[in-house]
Amino acid sequence: MKRVCPSEDESLEPLPFSRIVSNSIRATISTQNFSEPIPHITHIRDQLDLSKVNSDVHNDLVNLSPTQRKSRKGVTYSIRNLFKKASESIKSRRRNIHEHKERSRITWGRIRSHSALSRLGFESDNEFLHSPVPGSGNRPPKIPHGLSGSAARAAAAAENRAIPSLLHNEFIVRNRQLFRTSEQQEDGESGIGIAVTATPVYPNNKLDSSMVFSEISRVDFISNLPSELAIQILTHLDQTTLRNIATVSKQWLKISLTQCVWREVFLREQTKTYASSKPVLLGAGLGLPSFSSNNDWKDLYRIREQLRKNWMHGTAEAIYLNGHLDSIYCIQFDEKKIITGSRDKTIRIWDLKKYICTLIIGPPDVVNNPLLIVGEDGRPRHYAIMPDMTKNPAESHPEMLSYPIHHNQSILCLQYDSKILVTGSSDGTCIIHDIKNRYRPIRQLRHHTAAVLDLAFDERHIVTCSKDITICIWDRNTGTLIKQLRGHAGPVNAVQLRGNTIVSCSGDFRVKLWNIDTGKNIKELMGHTKGLACSQFSEDSRFIASAGNDKTIRIWDANTGEALKSIAAHDNLVRSLHIDSISGRLVSGSYDQDIKVFDMSTGAMLLDFPKWHSSWVLGAKSDYRRIISTGQDPKILIMDFGMKIKGIENLES
Repeated sequence: MKRVCPSEDESLEPLPFSRIVSNSIRATISTQNFSEPIPHITHIRDQLDLSKVNSDVHNDLVNLSPTQRKSRKGVTYSIRNLFKKASESIKSRRRNIHEHKERSRITWGRIRSHSALSRLGFESDNEFLHSPVPGSGNRPPKIPHGLSGSAARAAAAAENRAIPSLLHNEFIVRNRQLFRTSEQQEDGESGIGIAVTATPVYPNNKLDSSMVFSEISRVDFISNLPSELAIQILTHLDQTTLRNIATVSKQWLKISLTQCVWREVFLREQTKTYASSKPVLLGAGLGLPSFSSNNDWKDLYRIREQLRKNWMHGTAEAIYLNGHLDSIYCIQFDEKKIITGSRDKTIRIWDLKKYICTLIIGPPDVVNNPLLIVGEDGRPRHYAIMPDMTKNPAESHPEMLSYPIHHNQSILCLQYDSKILVTGSSDGTCIIHDIKNRYRPIRQLRHHTAAVLDLAFDERHIVTCSKDITICIWDRNTGTLIKQLRGHAGPVNAVQLRGNTIVSCSGDFRVKLWNIDTGKNIKELMGHTKGLACSQFSEDSRFIASAGNDKTIRIWDANTGEALKSIAAHDNLVRSLHIDSISGRLVSGSYDQDIKVFDMSTGAMLLDFPKWHSSWVLGAKSDYRRIISTGQDPKILIMDFGMKIKGIENLES
C-alpha cells in the first residue's frame, strides 16, 4: 500500500487504516447530531458500520489522484502530527507489562464482556482496541496498535468524556461508574482499580446469570480438609470460640471435641503467669496435672474456669483444724500436707486431704505430755470443723516424735522443699530436717544471738535473719556460715531470696536489697513511716511487696527501686504477705483479724475475709486453690475455693 502522507521527517511505517479520513467518514460525521465537540476521530468509528467504512476507505485510496492525495495531505498530516507530538514512537519505548490483582481482572472482564458494550461496537479484536486490556493468568495485556504513552492516555480519557454524548444510552449513563472519568487521577490505561460500587441497573431489570459472581468463597473447610489440618486450625482458637463453633454442625462438633484441640487451648491459656520466669509446669503442684493420655482436657478447662470464677467472687468453704495448744506463727503447705510451727514448741504435719494431724515433733517433755493428745475433758485435741460445722472426719491421734536435736522455744519460721525442712526458733538456732527420713534433724545452725525471725533457702544457700539486727548466709550442704550482713538499725523481721539477691525488711522502716556473693547492700527502699513486719519477693525478681505497722502495703520495682503502689490495706499492723507469682494475687493478714486479697498489677482489693480468725492473723499463704492462714488463736483456717467443684482433684499432680 502506498503512503498517503509522505514526509521527509516521518516514520517509514505505513499508516494504519484507523487513521485515514475518507469522504465516507466525513459524510457520516456530518449527519451526526452531537451535543459537544468530538475530541478524537477514533470515537466516530464505533458508531459506524465498520465494514462499510473500510470498503469506502479502500475505494477512496485507489481512486485518489496525485493532486487529490496532495490536497488531503494537510488533513491527515495534522492528525498524524497530533499523535507524534503527543508521544514517542511506539518502537522507541518498551511497554511495561503490569501484574493485575484478581479482583480488578474479574471486574474488567465483566465490563468488556457485557452484551451492551458489544452492541455498541467495543470489540475485543486488537485492531479496534482503544486501551490496554489485562491479560488472563500470566499472559501479558493486549496493547492497541499505534497508541502508546501519553497519546494512549489522552485517547482513553477523550473516549470516556465522549461516551455519554455519543451514545445517548440510558444504560451507559446510569452506570457511568463503570467507566473511568478524566477527574479520576488513577491509571487510565488499564483495568487496575476498577470496582463496581453499586449494583448495576440492567435494561428491563434482566440480569445475565453469567455475570453474577461471589467475592466470598463459601467453603466448609473443617469438613473438607483432612482432620489433622482441621484440628491444627482449631487449636489456635480460644475456649469461648471453640465452644461456639461446636454448634455449627455435627462434623464441627466432632472436631471441636478432639482431646488434642482442648489440650493445646488448656496449655496455652492456663500456663500463663504474672511474675514468673517460665510457664507453669505440669505436675508441679501448681494446679496443672501431669501430662497423661487419660486426661480429659476439656473437663480440666471447665474445672479451672470454675475455680477462677470462685476466686473472683470469693466463693470459699472454711475448714478449721484444731490441735495446737498456743499461737501458730508459721505455715507452709502443698497439695498433700500442711506443716506448722507454734509457740507450743512443736512442729506438726497435717494431712490436707483427710484433715488430720499425722505427726508431732518437739522436745521430749512436750511430746510426752498426755495433754498434748487428749484434753482435760477427755476429748481428743486434734479434729477438724467442716463447713457444715460438724466434726469430720473423726478425731485423730497423731504420732509423736522427739529427737536429740530440737528447739526448746517457740517455732517462729519454717520453709521446706522436697528434701529438707528448715526451722527457726526463739532459741536463736535453726535446724535442718531430712523430710524423707521422718523429719530427722541433720544439723543445727548456731550463730545468732537472738531469736531467728525468718529464713529462706535455695539449692545453695540458707539465709536467716534475727532480732539481733543481722542476716546470716549459710552453706546449705555443709551448714557453714559464709557471711553475716549488717546494715539494719532494728530487728530484721523478714528475708526473701531470689537468685543472688536477698530482700530484707526491718523495724527501722527500710527495705534493703543485698548481693549474696559480695554481701553488699545494693539498694534501699524508703517510704514506710513505721516499722516493717513482712516482705515478699516475686519469683521473677521483678516485684517486692512490704508491709508493717503503718498499715499500708507498698509494691516496689526491684530493678529501679520505684514505689509502684501504696495500698491502704488494713486497720492494724500488717503481719503477713504472700505473692502468688502465677496469678498475680497478693494475700495479706493483719492484726485486725482480716485476710485480704489484692491485685498486684492495679493494687485493687479483690477479696476481703473479715474476722474469719478470732484474733491476730500471724501467717497466710495461698496456692491455686486455697488460702491457709494461722493466728493467735491456735487454729488453722483453710479457705478452699475448689471444694464444691466436681473433679477438682484432677488438677492435682
